[in-house]
Amino acid sequence: MIVLVVLGLLFALDRFAAAYAESRIAGEIQKEGFGTRPDVTIHGFPFVTQVLSRHFPHAHMTARNVGEGPITISRIDGDVRDVRIDSSFRKGTLGSVDGTATIGFGELAKVSDQPGLKFSAAGPDKVKGDVDFGIASGTVIWQVTKIGQNQIRVHPLSAEGFDLSDLDEDLDFTVPVGGLPLGLTFQSLSVSSKGLALRVTGSHIAFSG
Repeated sequence: MIVLVVLGLLFALDRFAAAYAESRIAGEIQKEGFGTRPDVTIHGFPFVTQVLSRHFPHAHMTARNVGEGPITISRIDGDVRDVRIDSSFRKGTLGSVDGTATIGFGELAKVSDQPGLKFSAAGPDKVKGDVDFGIASGTVIWQVTKIGQNQIRVHPLSAEGFDLSDLDEDLDFTVPVGGLPLGLTFQSLSVSSKGLALRVTGSHIAFSG
């Protein structure tokens, strides 16, 4: 019985240490370009040994509603490796981050400058939507590609209901995605049922309160 009580206390202490470290790291990371506090989950057990060494080999980070220029990224999910932090839990480094930043279809429509436009997925690199110019309306298919280091081009490919050649310039637009939090870089993209899924990465990222 005593052994079980001791084990329970040790487990509770371990979980308390985990919650404390996750909260402190999340608070400091928030200052590196996140508008809201991200959720940080540190993996591994026992946890106290990681706290004592201030080295966390594996963690996961989730941030929601991250402002990025003219758009809001609905969610950033990142797999984080080799987190090291000083004794004050105010400064540290993330060895690497590999994750996904999701731009919802609603945010994409805002940048298009086409009132009432609603996008949906039309393939791994394509979206579709209904447009209405008053004198012409129909369904358009756009191709979505990464251009340069930090831009997304949304380029019309085909249309049903009107001649695309007369209006393609009005439907061609770009989305800037520079200045991501933590200095993350935009590597590639695909289209999912929720919007544009951008693969983002970073390495040797320092954070400091």
